[in-house]
Amino acid sequence: MDPTSHQSLTNSTQRRLGEHLQAAGLLNSEQLDEAIEYQCIYGGKLGTSLIELGLIDEDQLAKVLSKQLQLHHIKPDLLMNVSVSVLKLIPEKTALKYQIVPYYEDGKKLYIAMNEARDLTLIDELSFQLDRIIIPLAVPEVRLLLALQKHYGMVLSPRFETLAKQMDRRSLAAQKKKSKQQTSTETDSKPTETTDPETPDKNVATWPLLGDENYSGEEPTDDNYFASKSAATVETQVSLLQQLADAKERDDIAVAIIDHLKKDFPVCALLMVRANLATGWLASNDKATQNFAQINIPIQESSVFHLVATSHSPYLGSVADSVQNRKILDYFSSSPQVNALILPIQVRNRLVSILYIQGELEELEHRLVEIQRIVNKAEMSFQLLIMRNKILTV
Repeated sequence: MDPTSHQSLTNSTQRRLGEHLQAAGLLNSEQLDEAIEYQCIYGGKLGTSLIELGLIDEDQLAKVLSKQLQLHHIKPDLLMNVSVSVLKLIPEKTALKYQIVPYYEDGKKLYIAMNEARDLTLIDELSFQLDRIIIPLAVPEVRLLLALQKHYGMVLSPRFETLAKQMDRRSLAAQKKKSKQQTSTETDSKPTETTDPETPDKNVATWPLLGDENYSGEEPTDDNYFASKSAATVETQVSLLQQLADAKERDDIAVAIIDHLKKDFPVCALLMVRANLATGWLASNDKATQNFAQINIPIQESSVFHLVATSHSPYLGSVADSVQNRKILDYFSSSPQVNALILPIQVRNRLVSILYIQGELEELEHRLVEIQRIVNKAEMSFQLLIMRNKILTV
């Protein structure tokens, strides 16, 4: 297959996935466009970008993929608990080479999670090598890689290491929310039925396939983040977007972003990236005793900025005590281990800036999608600025 045909097939697959997601009421057209743009910048599967942006979760994605690809699917996290006897059916070298993880053996049939689940040539090759009838499973890219890491020692890229931590935090937050709701319900009403805590969950003993009527996994109920915004907040966002659209020079972009964010996050800053060096651009608190522009952080050396620069994806978590991290921490008079959200700003696949925001972990997690949206708009603003300057060049 020539590259042009392959690209055409890839784009067609993306459109079909998007259509399925929209038909299921999981995405609107604006969110889908945002995810496609994000994928174009950061690479990987479209579903991975959707999860990174917090637009859907992996359970939702697995179900939609199974419909799109017409394959069986499992709850993705079940792939982390595969029996040793099944794992031994595929040698480590083979699993890592083809990025596949076996899940279930049924006689000569072997159910396998794989990235290229529609590659018939690959499936035939695996069937010959393993002497099994291969049944591919629909599993999100990120969960497959996490399973490869756990079962076969695959080394994850910083991007997926960061995404895995984000998914864990989201899962924990969802569990806490569910627990609070259950506690509230138990307090407000008398129980009508007792439950034996030792009774196993029926879903654990089975592995649900597409179309199984007995599959009763909990459906995610994440609301559209922007749907609950107040009119004043929406007006503020519209003002920011208008400033980004009207930017006449790069500093207009920086001022619009920092002025918007510092209302809720007093500690935030933008750094410019050039020749593997991140330098201070604009900070929310430009102290007279130290000019922010004097800060220079080599992104090739160990730091949170190095992690973001190499993974091309956001970092959310604590800022460890290191030589390079100290430069930003000292500027803001912050102690190590504070929590920060750090996002790359890229234009045409080139890292041009890094956005740094300190705050409470839960609030940063809650605002991640909104802030990523701002970053995406900033990238568009840079592109508009470039095109405008080219047009005006005599």
